[in-house]
Amino acid sequence: MDQEEKLNWDKLLKHIEGNYENDQDAEELNEEELELLLLAEETNMRLKEENPEHKFPVAAGWDELQAKHKEKEQLKVVKLNRSKLYRAMAIAAILALVLAPAWWLFLKQNDAVKSSSKGSDEIHLTLANGETVELEASQANVLKSEGATLNGSTLIYQKETSLSKEEGAELQMNVLEVPNGKYTKLELSDGTLVWVNSGSKLSYPTVFSAAKREVTLEGEAYFDVSHNADRPFIVRLKSLNVKVLGTAFSINTFGNVVHMALERGKVSLEAGNQSIYLLPGELGKYNKQEKELSKAESDLRVYTAWKDSDIYFDNSTMEEIASRLQREYNLVFSFENDALKNLHFTIDMPKTQEVSKILNNIKFSSNQVDFKIDGNKVQVKQR
Repeated sequence: MDQEEKLNWDKLLKHIEGNYENDQDAEELNEEELELLLLAEETNMRLKEENPEHKFPVAAGWDELQAKHKEKEQLKVVKLNRSKLYRAMAIAAILALVLAPAWWLFLKQNDAVKSSSKGSDEIHLTLANGETVELEASQANVLKSEGATLNGSTLIYQKETSLSKEEGAELQMNVLEVPNGKYTKLELSDGTLVWVNSGSKLSYPTVFSAAKREVTLEGEAYFDVSHNADRPFIVRLKSLNVKVLGTAFSINTFGNVVHMALERGKVSLEAGNQSIYLLPGELGKYNKQEKELSKAESDLRVYTAWKDSDIYFDNSTMEEIASRLQREYNLVFSFENDALKNLHFTIDMPKTQEVSKILNNIKFSSNQVDFKIDGNKVQVKQR
């Protein structure tokens, strides 16, 4: 191409956008422009292969690129006598033209992802009016309207006096949702303490009725129920109810079997026409598939240690350990082979901020397992 001849960038942009009503309207490109267009199309095709939507907002991206360079009269290539340098700069310019919209799209999509996921890793409280707020000190006035205060990380509801609802009166329900990687504590209006673990949801009234106290649980929680012989405390689960007067117990509804570990008092478990009573030190089980209730003596600390910020497993399988760590540390576990899932380990240590310390504890206690950590992904590997 003659060095005096300029590249027509507007014409090139039209070709890249396909911004012609028909082929006859398309302006002819000179040899150098055609070569750069082919390069641009090849680059754009490679980018599309990595883009799930297979499209780039070229016009909007180009507008943004132009805005950043609005002080310049036009994008141009400096004409030099050295043809190789001239060609390199021309290629760089056309790549900038193609890549800028793609980069613009990446930034926009990245912002959208951040926006849509914002707060997804925070503890949320849905109020009686349907409003959802993050559980933090800045929401003090909102919580006060529900008769609640936040003391550190503990949500405390106003104690019952004459506020107890008469039987049949409408209850004001709150829903506490705890994401993976978090856990929290609350004190209900009757004085009952509840520790709610990762990946769990608890529904409860701001003030209980005069006849009974009912909450609904999905996930895992530990209850230290305030004694009241005249008002039973009922935890409703899917297909199962736990009825107590004053006691301390842990419930885990994850997986195919519901586990209910009783530390103090006495409880009844009811599922359909089945019912059993638990005494301190006993573990109640409900098989969701077979719809059967059973009980046995067990090391209850396996089911309650999390409340005291401890990591405790007693001859548990690697699959069971991974399942709990996955929730409590917001991780995704995978196994190199199925045999690794059935390896057994015993762990007793304080809960740490870094899951790597727990995994190293497991690794050094055995010559069979290793771990590869990549962000929030953990692969269990054969050692």
